[in-house]
Amino acid sequence: MKELYKYLQRFGLVFLITIPIIFLVMGESAVKTMLYKICLVAIGWGLAELIWVAGYKFLFGKAEDLSDEQKMPVMVFRGMLFAAIILALTLGL
Repeated sequence: MKELYKYLQRFGLVFLITIPIIFLVMGESAVKTMLYKICLVAIGWGLAELIWVAGYKFLFGKAEDLSDEQKMPVMVFRGMLFAAIILALTLGL
């Protein structure tokens, strides 16, 4: 719960500042588009987590159990998987 509060405070404050500025400068459609893209990123993150758990976690195991030399390629692959899925959703592929 403490972590959730920390991230809400960190990113919520940014959104509270930027959304009114974007609304005033660019209009209502820009705010709608921005919120739509944020929702797509959240959906992409969740989908990437599901794909990771269902398809790859049993192959690599827990990251905490791996040594540093084994952990690096697994984390790079996971990051590329997440980035590819999020980009595919946000670009409409």
